[in-house]
Amino acid sequence: MHERGHAHRVHRPGRAAGGLCARRGRRLTTGTHDVHIITFSFECGGFDPRLMRGGLSPLVWQLSRRYAAHGHRVSLVTPGHGHVDRLRAAHGIEDLPHLTRTRTVPLALDPEVWASWPADLDVDVTTTVHRLRLDGVDVYFLSNAYLDLLPDRLYPPPGVEGRDLSHFKPLVFQAEGLRFVQEYLRSEDEPAVVHAFEPAYHYLLPPVLAPDPFLHTVSTVAANAPIGQKVYRPQVTRMLKLFGVADVDLDALDGPPPEERSTRAVLSRALAGTRMHVEYGPDHVGLFPLIAAHADLVDFVSPGQRAYYSTFRDTPVQALFETLPVARTLRQRADRVITGGCAVTDSWLARDTASVDRHQVLRRLGIDPALPVFYHAARYAVHHKGQLELMRAIEELLDDGVEAGFLLRCSTGDGAAANAYFQSVADRHPDRLRLAWDLADEDTLFEEAACADFCVYPSKFELDGFLIAQAEAMACGAVPIATDQHVTRHFRHALPSGHPEATGFSVPGSFHDDDPALARGLAARIRTAVGVFAAHVDGSDPTYARLSANSRALARRFTWERAARTRLDAFEGLLHGRVRPFPVREAIAYGWFDDLPASAWDQHPEEIREAALTRGDLGAWERAGGAVDAQACERLFEAAWREAEFTTALHNAVVAGRSDLTARVHDRGTVRRTTNGRWEVTYRHEHVARVEAVLEGRRGARTGPDAVSGGSRPAAGETAAEALASDEPVPPGTGAVFHALSPQDGRPGSFRAVLDAAPAGRDLSVMLTLASGHVRWDTLPLRRPPFRLVATDLDGTLLRDDLTVSPRTRAALAAVTDAGAHHLVATGRPASACAHILDALGYRGLAVCGQGAQLYDAGSRRLLSSASLGRTLARRVVAGVEERLGPVELGVVTAPPDSRFKVTEGFGQRVRHGWDVTTDRELLWDSPVDKLILHHPEVDEDRLAALTQSLFGDEVTVVHSVKGMVEVLPPGTTKAAGVERAARLLGCAASDTIAFGDMPNDVPLLTWAAHGVAVANAHPALLTAADEIAPPNEEDGVAVVLERLFTPGAQNRRAPSERHA
Repeated sequence: MHERGHAHRVHRPGRAAGGLCARRGRRLTTGTHDVHIITFSFECGGFDPRLMRGGLSPLVWQLSRRYAAHGHRVSLVTPGHGHVDRLRAAHGIEDLPHLTRTRTVPLALDPEVWASWPADLDVDVTTTVHRLRLDGVDVYFLSNAYLDLLPDRLYPPPGVEGRDLSHFKPLVFQAEGLRFVQEYLRSEDEPAVVHAFEPAYHYLLPPVLAPDPFLHTVSTVAANAPIGQKVYRPQVTRMLKLFGVADVDLDALDGPPPEERSTRAVLSRALAGTRMHVEYGPDHVGLFPLIAAHADLVDFVSPGQRAYYSTFRDTPVQALFETLPVARTLRQRADRVITGGCAVTDSWLARDTASVDRHQVLRRLGIDPALPVFYHAARYAVHHKGQLELMRAIEELLDDGVEAGFLLRCSTGDGAAANAYFQSVADRHPDRLRLAWDLADEDTLFEEAACADFCVYPSKFELDGFLIAQAEAMACGAVPIATDQHVTRHFRHALPSGHPEATGFSVPGSFHDDDPALARGLAARIRTAVGVFAAHVDGSDPTYARLSANSRALARRFTWERAARTRLDAFEGLLHGRVRPFPVREAIAYGWFDDLPASAWDQHPEEIREAALTRGDLGAWERAGGAVDAQACERLFEAAWREAEFTTALHNAVVAGRSDLTARVHDRGTVRRTTNGRWEVTYRHEHVARVEAVLEGRRGARTGPDAVSGGSRPAAGETAAEALASDEPVPPGTGAVFHALSPQDGRPGSFRAVLDAAPAGRDLSVMLTLASGHVRWDTLPLRRPPFRLVATDLDGTLLRDDLTVSPRTRAALAAVTDAGAHHLVATGRPASACAHILDALGYRGLAVCGQGAQLYDAGSRRLLSSASLGRTLARRVVAGVEERLGPVELGVVTAPPDSRFKVTEGFGQRVRHGWDVTTDRELLWDSPVDKLILHHPEVDEDRLAALTQSLFGDEVTVVHSVKGMVEVLPPGTTKAAGVERAARLLGCAASDTIAFGDMPNDVPLLTWAAHGVAVANAHPALLTAADEIAPPNEEDGVAVVLERLFTPGAQNRRAPSERHA
């Protein structure tokens, strides 16, 4: 290896779009050294148990070995962790003294955490390099005063932040590892792929290496850290400056903070008391967004993990994730995301379970070989791995005398017992439960797994990526009992046990510490498993044998050769500059219908319809060819309702015209303030198993029936000292607590509580756990808004004269929806003429169009209903008016779907862009019409309207909303009638409505509504009919009124008695 001295690369050539290898015509092929693969990982001890703390080590090592086996040069960069002397003795590593360097690593310390430390601290480190050549891989161990810390646990424990600089060990590794890669492994003669593992330990690499045309970064997410995990922004800035990177827009990564007491702020605070989210101040920057925005490829280890990290669907984090910029980044860069996979080691698969003497091994462990044996092997992670709930289930079963044996290995760095409660259960049942704390080698682990009849993996919080330990046990024939997580769906244990491909049994996923529901579920599944095994032993039921065979066969399909080839193919495409195709099937599965290319709708209509039906997505269902009839709308409603997707369910009910279904949505939950100042909450939903309200309160508490622990206190099965010593930080909490509502006896899906503490936001946020284990959030308004329906005209009212909506008015409309009220557009324009305006406004709800004749769904761009005017009647109206006034100019609006304006040429300057002008009046009647338009060059619109009304008022509706034009509509057509019909679908009435307008066609609407507001520029007829006069449209009159009524602190302020001119 030659020293290459590229430490200060401030001015680097940009990476060409075609890729370096495309320009040079190089290929990444097996059997040659065409490509240098640099694996970069904080741990890699797949060849040495002392350097291994979890599934990351075998992932890194086995992939490195396979890359080398394919003939590629592989350099693995990792810390020595204080084991260099031992490794020298055990493996004969080579010291490289000529690479020793003393340099500075700049640290930035958050004063909120490091109160007694300086804000900026430069630490000098002397880093030595040591090389181990093993299985074709050059392993480079970096050693210095920081990288040699914590030789037993490797990783800094959570409790040292703010107290000890060992916290910065991973950061020092990134700095020194990057320098090593740039100075000694980079070459302009040999392109390299830098394959880095776990974002928390390499987040600097993608932004630093992105401009380098000779180093391409692939970031593997092995375990699922919280998507909101952040790092101190000044630290990132100092490190990027160290490496000459100045063009990274950190502001764009996370977006603005949520408004105080908003629903998003409440979600963030509540989740910060769990293990799924951490709250940070504005001086922090997202860790994964840095990687997602700059890595050449982002790699996941299972399809379920990729799906989870792309959507967070069905978890408490989903609603928060969808508001983050990184959610959009992942969709925009979906072609740069791959699923490389994970596997079971070749040496494990080569072993023969028949060679293990089960009777002898279990006797040695103190377990009766005649019993079914349930096995769990993992690092000690009491919450992540669900070990506390597993131990509670085991305690219940053994105390009940269930005939089963349990072998649990919860490995710690030093082999000492980490949990007194766990040990006490084992001590009480020595002949049924064997509990081991030490790290074990492969021989021991295989021996134990080969003796297991079942393996139990109740992991929680969707924190796993693949779960190698479960795969290893399954490869030995153990039948899994595990949580139904997205990230482990590849094991098929969540399939019904009767399914031909099923491998085991599942319990619903969990997102709580010390979750009694999970403990009960595990106990129930283990009891079932004991019965299934007994039937297997006596030959009465083949279920166990089938599940075991499926389990063994499936796990043995996960090979490192397959995982390596998948990644090597991706590396080749990356180095050739090939554009990866948009992942259509994944996008369909994720519900990313808006991002699908046009060709997908033609090529995959059945898949899209199936996915749309699962989500209740009416728009996608229709675009993929699904019939939109009453039956389809009801099916889509029920799908959305079942998943507690209430906005979608309400939309489907409205489209179906089913007021009974809209009532179900509106009536699901209530909040009422009692006379003594408490809050009474009720909730009804047949598919909900648990309802938890978010309240203000002491940090980290959970209250109510069946409460589970969370937040700043440790779980009941773990002491404070044990929690501090573990690898799992205790969530700090932010003053928001969960209170579980009580299930109502005899009424499944009904819950009630009387709350002493105040809700944590402007409204009451509740977390719903469905019977399926899926989690949704809902918001219940704390107080009734002054009006539940706000109906606004467009032209001359909501819109300014240039047909735009001001930022002030947009903000006022947002306040309306935030208060739980509906905004309803009511316009004289036909739907076809206002769709573009609604799109520009971002309007997605119902709209009453065509003076009330049409009901339009802006969200799906669908006309729900439309009334037509008979052509014979229209021609009779023309004849009658012309008999009194002489010739008039005519216009019609044709019926949908065309909805074209056709006018005679005498309309002159009133003709608008897109209208059809004809000299032949007969052409106006060649297709059905929705309305007739009259214009007289000498008679004003008031007189023309009055005459038409006097002649035909019993047969048609006559209105005028535009100067110089009178509209003739089907009988009974008014904005009031149209809004009343829409209001019923939204669960509202006239008494709930405030309406705004400017022209005589708005008079019926303002008269119907509880409160009618005319803008100051309105027609005199409307000014007379209105309850209130607002400033003109050019002065944001609508906003002025809505701000008074709906802005925080203004609720229940109805309009003043006097008018405002």
